[in-house]
This record gives sequence, structure tokens and C-alpha cells, in this order.
Amino acid sequence: MADTVTVTFEPDGRTVADASSSLLELARIAGISIRSECGGTGVCGKCRVQITRSYGTISPSTRRETKQLTAAELAGGMRLACQARILSGKATVFVPPESRTAAREISGTALDKNITLLPAVQKVRCRIPAPTLTDTRPDLDRLAAALPRVPAEVPLLVLTALPETLRSAGWDVTAVLWNDRLIAAEAGDTTAEQYGVAIDIGSSKIICHLVDLATGKTLAEEHAENPQIMYGEDVVSRITFAAKNDGNLYRLRYLVVETVNKLIVKMCELMEVSRDRIYEIVFDGNTVMHHLFLGITPKYIGVSPFLPAHSAPVSYPAKELGLAINPEGMVTSLPLIAGYVGSDAVADLMITNIHERLGCSLVIDIGTNSELMIGDAEKILVCSAPSGPSFEGAQISSGMKAVSGAIETVKIENGKVSYTTIGNAGPKGICGSGIIDLVAELYVNGIITRNGKFTDLTHPRIAKGDVPLFVVVPKEESGTGRDITITEKDINEFLLAKGSLRAGWTILAEKYGIDPARIDRIYLAGSFGTHINIENAMMLELLPRTDPAKVVLAGETAVGGSKLALLSVAERSAIRDVLGKIRYVELSVEKSFNREYLRSIPIAPGAGGRRP
Repeated sequence: MADTVTVTFEPDGRTVADASSSLLELARIAGISIRSECGGTGVCGKCRVQITRSYGTISPSTRRETKQLTAAELAGGMRLACQARILSGKATVFVPPESRTAAREISGTALDKNITLLPAVQKVRCRIPAPTLTDTRPDLDRLAAALPRVPAEVPLLVLTALPETLRSAGWDVTAVLWNDRLIAAEAGDTTAEQYGVAIDIGSSKIICHLVDLATGKTLAEEHAENPQIMYGEDVVSRITFAAKNDGNLYRLRYLVVETVNKLIVKMCELMEVSRDRIYEIVFDGNTVMHHLFLGITPKYIGVSPFLPAHSAPVSYPAKELGLAINPEGMVTSLPLIAGYVGSDAVADLMITNIHERLGCSLVIDIGTNSELMIGDAEKILVCSAPSGPSFEGAQISSGMKAVSGAIETVKIENGKVSYTTIGNAGPKGICGSGIIDLVAELYVNGIITRNGKFTDLTHPRIAKGDVPLFVVVPKEESGTGRDITITEKDINEFLLAKGSLRAGWTILAEKYGIDPARIDRIYLAGSFGTHINIENAMMLELLPRTDPAKVVLAGETAVGGSKLALLSVAERSAIRDVLGKIRYVELSVEKSFNREYLRSIPIAPGAGGRRP
């Protein structure tokens, strides 16, 4: 058995005593979230920590650490948390602000849809006649007689509690039905307390909404980073990790369930709602997140022909999944479309309603794995574009998520760089929207070619070290004390991601039979879309070049779709019918994909740049 080591993380003052492991893992155990965009492989260099004291043995620096850190930094105790281990004894580790994950901005759902409330959960107050020697019906039969329909299912937990509940309540109870299943019998009149939770389980963030099922009102909203990110920014890394053994699969599932429970508890405490009065969760997520949440191996999603274990909506009691609501409350998933197009895309569809429109619409949900849909009331084509994590700042040397201090807009005029940051905080890095602006501005000002190469290495903003880099913010102005820069490699990472996205919507438009410029409307889903400069995104052909007025910033449509399903079984039924119209396009087997992808990587000629 491995020796126990003790590590104190500062400035939090949290101490953890556990078996020797990476500082990244020990920080997670201590409840401290450290950035790990590369999934702990030592590639991104974002998990810098400083070992300030040690009384024992520390692992030597790895080859990846010597690539990410200078000799002076290593000599001063700076290490990568994912690589460094305390092998024995005790240590104190300082976690600087720039190495911590922070709550990112969440845009909310920008589109509204009026529906008739018809939740799966129904409460019925029952005043039941007390039994007599001439009325000896069993307790359950007496309750059933007071209901509008006889329950088809009665869980054992409900049945065992029923005799005492009926008698202690004086035969005045409230029955809670989920469809035809009796999930609770509560003393007295509790019809005013009827709640549900809608959840979007994203690869990088988890969003929860607490909803009053009687009124349809959203009472509280909370979100958190998906803690699985420490095992990989992208879903392929998580598939690989989960496939190694059942323990890894359990760990990934546990991390999300633990986070969801914390968010539910936080919302309930804020609104003074009892968790026992939450009777249903409806969730969405990409196919891998969906499987991991339910504890289903995603192994076979990662190999051809990329099949999920199932695609239909499923519902299970909360007690089976360890979720902190009424134990007999139900946890329901939206349906999946394919291995890499999940129920989050279905939720997007429910909110945007492109299946009810006559004109052609394009839905783009940009992320590590971007989902694209094009269609109308007659047909819908969908695909997944593996765009990588660069849109969220990963794999970019100074990249970061859309959190306080992230540069979100950039402008270059007469050689001067101006920018804005989220929260007006000191700049710490560049998020996705800032990278789009920066690449566009570098091109327009003739600083890079259409292939992302610097045109003049003598430019006053270009520093020459091991590799040339453009200084966006000098260290004197930054919130980290280091230059915020972009390299040719960073620009190439962005162009590769952009190329995949452009190839995706180009192929979908071709199969649909429409010139992308003639698409009637473009819905940008997710928080990412609410920050970007539409003109710059079109100039770079991240989006089709068309009238910017056609673009709808739809916000967090995924959690919005789950909320619709939570509030109406009619909406659930309707979307299942729509799935028959959908045709999935697997880009990896499309003959034109490689050609279109290579064509889509460079910045398009005529994008407005001054060609050197």
C-alpha cells in the first residue's frame, strides 16, 4: 500500500492526506479546481503551481515540465500539477489565480417558447374514508380509488411507507404521480410544492435550472465546470480513460453526479425548497456525456461505426443514480441522434423550432465537438464537426475559458492593440471570442498570411525567442505578470478548428441543396456564440458569409430544451416524432470531407486582409 503524504494548498489553507498522487489529483480531493485543458498530459502547461515548502521527497521534473517551464521557474519550485508528485512526507503548494478554474459566463436562454404546462409529474390531494369493518379495502386500493387513474406501478419504498403515512395524516394525503407510476404519498396538502430540475451536461460545463412545475417558472439557475475535464478536455480522451477499467468509468460518473448534487443542494437552499419535493430531472448532453452520467461505457462510441448503447429516451429512479432529489423521483434523458450527436442537439432543436419553419435554418453549437443542423419543416440534416478545444481557449498558449479576466474582444488600429476583458478584470489570457477577433485583426492588418504565418518578423509587436510570437498584452499590463501572446502554432490550431467547422456546414448545405449564403437564418447556440463578433466570424468563414442580421444569438438552448421537456410531456412526444425527419451525416466517411476540410483551413481570399 502506498505511503500517505500530506499536502497543504495555499492560499486556501486546505490540507489533504492521501496516497501519493499527482498534485492535480490531490487538489481535486481537497476541493480545489485547477485548470487542466489537456487532461493532465502535461501538454497545455496551464496547471502551474509552486511548491513553497517540502519535508520529504518530490518527484523529479518530467520532460514535459522542462518544455513548459524555464530552468529558473523549476528552480523556484514551479511545477505542473499534473506531472509533479509528493512521493513522501509533507509539502505546501501555492496555487496562483491564473491556474485555477473559474466560473465562466453563462448567457442564459435567449429564445422563449410558449407551451401549455403538462408535466409528467402530477399531484392529487386525496381525502380518503377511514376503513371500517364494513369497508375493508386495502390501503393501496383506497388510495387508488381517490385518484383519476389507477397507478400502473407502485415502488416498494412507497408501499412500505403507505400504511403509516395514511394513518398519521388522518387519511388526508397528497399522491404524487409520474405518468402512471405512484412515486410518493405525502401527509396533508402538498400540491403547492411541485418541482423539477433541467440539466445540460456539457463537456466543459454543467448547467442546472430549478423549475416550479405548477407555474413553469424557473426559480434558480446554477452552473459549474464539468470536473471530468481533469481527465481530458475532449470526449475522445474521456472515452479512452473510461474504457481502461470500470473504476475509471465509475470515477467519471461520480464526478458529474457529485457536481449535479451540489448544484441542486445550492439551488434548494437558496429557494428554501425541500429536495424531497423535486420529482423529476430531465437532462441532455452529448452522447458521451449522456453515457457517462448513466454509467454506460462509451467505449464503442469511439470506434467505427461509432454506435451508442441506445438512443431512445430513458427514465430511472433517482435512487438508482444517486441523485439528491426524492428517491423515487425520475431521471429522464432526452433522445440521442447518433454517436457524436447527442440529446443536447435534440434540445437545441426543441428551442429553435427549425423543424416547424418553412425557410432553411442552420444551427451551430460550437464547442470541443460542434453540432451542426440544417433544415426546415420537410427535412433536417445533422453532423458533428470535431473542432477541438481551441474555441474554448485550450491548445492556445495564452488561451483560457470565458471567465473573469479573459480577453473577449480585440482591435488593432495603426499598430496599437486594444481589447476588453470579461468583468473588466486585468487580462489573464484570451478566450474563444477574443481569438476570433485577434486572428481576424492580424489578417486585416497584414500581420499574418491567410495560412496564419507572420509576414514580417521585425514587427515591433513580434518577440523572437524559441518561436516568434505576437505580444497582445505585455507583462506590465497583464494580470499574471507574463506576456499574453499568440504564436503561429496557436493560429494554426484555430484555423484547423475553423476548417472542420466550415467543412461541416459546407457539406450539410451541399447535401441540403442550398448556397450557404442563402440560408434564411443562423442560430448560434451556447454561451460562446453570444460573445463573438459576427462580422469577424463571417470574414474568417467560421460562419457562412451572409447578412449578419440573419444570425440569432440563441444562448443556452440545450438546458432550455430540457426545461421544455420537463414542463410538457407533449413536447417530449412531439420531438420524438421529429426525429424521423433527421438524417445523420457522418463526416468521417464523406468522400468530400478531406478535400473540403483542406480548402476550409486557410483564411479565404477576399476576406479583407492586405496581402503581403
